[in-house]
Amino acid sequence: MRRSRILGNDSKFPSSIESWNCSLYKLELYFRRNAHYEANLDATRQQMRAIASKWNMGFEEFDVDKLVAEQMRRLIDDIRSIPPQIRGRIVSSRGKVLPLSGSKLLNATNTPIVVLRENESAIGVFPHLLGTAYFDVESSLDRILNIGPREYFQDRGLLESPVVKILADNPTLLEEGVKFIGSSIEVPAGLVDVLLQDREGTDVLVEVETKARDDAVGQVLRLARSHAEKTGKKHVRKLIVCHDFDVGLPLACKEAGIELFRVSFLKVDGV
Repeated sequence: MRRSRILGNDSKFPSSIESWNCSLYKLELYFRRNAHYEANLDATRQQMRAIASKWNMGFEEFDVDKLVAEQMRRLIDDIRSIPPQIRGRIVSSRGKVLPLSGSKLLNATNTPIVVLRENESAIGVFPHLLGTAYFDVESSLDRILNIGPREYFQDRGLLESPVVKILADNPTLLEEGVKFIGSSIEVPAGLVDVLLQDREGTDVLVEVETKARDDAVGQVLRLARSHAEKTGKKHVRKLIVCHDFDVGLPLACKEAGIELFRVSFLKVDGV
């Protein structure tokens, strides 16, 4: 691997509360009233309505306490039917709040659950844990809003988790003298993929993407600002590491003070 720095209403669930246009793709929100996250539900609804409007998708929301046992069972089966390489881990453990509880029941008491369907089949669920990367509801919906459901799954390949592991084991691939601090670091704005520290003692925040789009700049800036507020550190270096990127990203990174790195593979001559 070589890295280079770039300068610069549904019959299945009849108890839905609200239903928007049904189309090829559909988003479903599952929640429990009076849960600790209830104050944030309106913002989640607004995100989902914006996605439904922009991408001509369906949108429904369900109070899980109004679902009968058979509906709950089918929902859990639908979530578990999503291929593991797409949905990652979905059972809560080790402090990660995921759609299913440790007893494999719906975990709507602790988190809202968003299911993405294509032609009525579940193809995605949030939150979930893929390798070391935690895909929370808010950030995932932001990404779908920006690029659409089809592009979301095309762009979010399986490269992120291996690259995180490689950087954890060999951080000097990026720069001499840097050391690994941690991965999937929680900050108020989300999760930092990789946190390093350079030889000057400055924290280096790394966002790992398969294909980095323009919205990655905003994501990195939010995470860096949140990390700075959490730690009290005024200066944080910001990096994006990716395999591919939008044509306008190098300029956007340069203007935002973000260092951009591309991962590639180099054939060894004579082998």
